[in-house]
Amino acid sequence: MSARAVQTTERVPLIALLASYGTVHSSVLLFMVALPWFVLETTGSAARTGLATAVHGIPMVLAGIFGGVIVDRLGFRRTAIISDLMSAVAFGMIPLLHLTVGITFGQLLVLVFIGAIFDTPGFTSRLSMMPDAAKRAGVRLERANSISQTLSQGSILLAPAMGGILIGFIGAAPVLFVTTGLLLISVLAVLFFVPIEASRPTGSVHGRQAYLGELKRGFSFLFDSRLIIALMISVTMIQFLRANLLVIMPVYVREYFESAADFGFMFAALGGGGLVSSIMFGIWGHRLPRRPVILTGVSSLMLAFFLLAATPPFWLILVGLVGIGFLGGPMIPLIFTLLQERTPADLRGRVFGLYDAGIFAAMVPGRIMAGYLIEWTGVIQTLLMVGGTYILALFAIFANPHLHRMGKSGDEEPESPDDSTQSEQDESGSGR
Repeated sequence: MSARAVQTTERVPLIALLASYGTVHSSVLLFMVALPWFVLETTGSAARTGLATAVHGIPMVLAGIFGGVIVDRLGFRRTAIISDLMSAVAFGMIPLLHLTVGITFGQLLVLVFIGAIFDTPGFTSRLSMMPDAAKRAGVRLERANSISQTLSQGSILLAPAMGGILIGFIGAAPVLFVTTGLLLISVLAVLFFVPIEASRPTGSVHGRQAYLGELKRGFSFLFDSRLIIALMISVTMIQFLRANLLVIMPVYVREYFESAADFGFMFAALGGGGLVSSIMFGIWGHRLPRRPVILTGVSSLMLAFFLLAATPPFWLILVGLVGIGFLGGPMIPLIFTLLQERTPADLRGRVFGLYDAGIFAAMVPGRIMAGYLIEWTGVIQTLLMVGGTYILALFAIFANPHLHRMGKSGDEEPESPDDSTQSEQDESGSGR
């Protein structure tokens, strides 16, 4: 076999993993567009819309906290396959029941809960496989994460717009079938093209005490790493406020534009800006100072609340959202890179799961709060209140001293669980 053929073969697992990431992310985005519109169509209630999207987040919190040990022990590849398959079945049952015997709001919440509880282990598994797949392919970790985020932003550019157009033509329920199909494509990509040896389980959990001990070890490592905690707190605060926007936008569009397609185009504008900056980060990201990239990213979304509150023409909203997406695009691949650099392979499932759990835990009350605020005060007043709260959150994030402790390249070795505390103490003692 020629050297070129060997190199191509070594890159297949990374390509398959990225394809899986892109299809699942597209599925999630379609679901996030179709679900609130489906609830609005069938109930006409903004509060129930917020509740349904919140229920989509609650199991992600539980799975992130308690599922990380299972991810580490079951194996990243196997967990990704099982997670996507179970989510596909649960989400596919929603339109199937609706179009046949009918579905109650309570049944819908149960199926959303069941499908979502497998989302976090699936994303955690793909994120955990990325360093090994990138190393095998000879690709810099920042670049691999940038490609995954480029696919994510591409999904944001295309999936919501297509979802909005499809909802306008065929309704929200059939679009939910599309989300199921994309999840099944992800299953096939990982099953046939990601090798088993790339994600071997490190053992098995025997008994409750062994499980709790492994879970405690993940918590200990996480809280001993001050940079990871600082990142987690910062992103969690932003996600709490961002979650409001996910409920506000469909109500805003329905009130001012009355078109599901416009709802999709607004998501697409955010994704288009993020797509361009993610590609640029993949090329030059390893040369950029990391703290400004993070702070620019967390600040950018604040502008969306005040932009929408001004009720400008639709074309101006799209232009503004493109710019906001551009500013925020590099933040996620950089955060993924920092997490992967600092977390040992045998702890990735737990640490990444706990990180995701913190984010989803913030999104749940944010979604519920937005629905009730809209019903009590109106959509514009809600935008202004949340935007004002965002400004206060930014003061706390900019003042966090631990966000100064980021390197400029992706060449750091992961910290071991035993020396993470000591390294942080050394940094504090040296005044860095």
